[in-house]
Amino acid sequence: MPRVWFGEGNTPLIPANQIAQDRAARLYFKLENCNPSGSYKDRFVSAEVGRAMLSHAPACVAVSSGNTGAALAACCTRYGIGCLVVVGESISGRRLAQLQAYGAAVVRIPDFGVDPDVTRTVLDQSVEFTASHGLPLVVNSYRYCPAGMGAVELIAREISEHCLGVRHVFMPVGGGGLFSAVARGFLSGEMHRPLVHAVQPEGCLTVVASWREEAEEVRPVRSRTSIHALSVPINLDAGLALGLLRQGRGAGYSVTDEEVFAAQRMLLRREGVYAEPAGAVALAGYLQALNRGTVRPEEPSVCLVTGGGFKDLSSLPGMASANTSSPASVDALTTTLVSLLGKVGAWKDCKNGPNQRSGV
Repeated sequence: MPRVWFGEGNTPLIPANQIAQDRAARLYFKLENCNPSGSYKDRFVSAEVGRAMLSHAPACVAVSSGNTGAALAACCTRYGIGCLVVVGESISGRRLAQLQAYGAAVVRIPDFGVDPDVTRTVLDQSVEFTASHGLPLVVNSYRYCPAGMGAVELIAREISEHCLGVRHVFMPVGGGGLFSAVARGFLSGEMHRPLVHAVQPEGCLTVVASWREEAEEVRPVRSRTSIHALSVPINLDAGLALGLLRQGRGAGYSVTDEEVFAAQRMLLRREGVYAEPAGAVALAGYLQALNRGTVRPEEPSVCLVTGGGFKDLSSLPGMASANTSSPASVDALTTTLVSLLGKVGAWKDCKNGPNQRSGV
């Protein structure tokens, strides 16, 4: 198969700084937002584009909440392949713009990703269309693209190599593909096996609801979450994820949208990590586990940051509103800077002025 790579993989695993100090916790972040198009989906699409090139397909078709489409569009444009992407009407403006900027042709469908019947119909029609035109269909799931999802399993090995003895891994869950890939990665081979936990928005519980109820099947739901990247109301890989969750003895956590946005603010303001809301879901689940006492602070834990904040800027104004900009004339610049230093706490230990502070 042709070698397709555009810089994805081997993403940083960094220790939490201020959040860890606040909680006396051993916490790490796996920064999948550092992949080329800003999400872990880059790992997945490289394998799929390689398969498309092997079959000499002129184009690929993605059915996506946005990030798979963006990753596919980026990789396709690098290798000279056409790209068509089907998304929901609720896709964020920035995510849509990213798709268009890479050159993808985009189709928006009302209620896709919200209504289970519409979502299922879109997938069925996409399967028929791609089969009749000899094109690859790219969907982030083992159900449709097992080869591509196999590449995502490498996340587990990267975590094991850089966080020895990790006890807990917290994963956001939408369709279930990412969770399934990482869980399978840990279960295969001889590597250390942490507990892999599933975290889902309360407004779109598929895997976690069945786990709580000890049900064998995953029921479709009508999505009510505003975390659109995780709004998958049907069973793509949710059933697979449910089985792996139980096999690996992990736990399921449901988080409200408000908890997710609070975790996103915490990542940004306490750690300098700008994640999209879906990228903060794992942290929201970890904080909930700490508060419940189901995870101890001293146990090494990893949260996946699955996508970058630039993909969804809708929450940025609210996070930025606490800090206003300060107009100043050139003559008043020094005075203004001195007053702002006090506001940001830079001189909180200084009693007698800036020159009395150690190191200044």
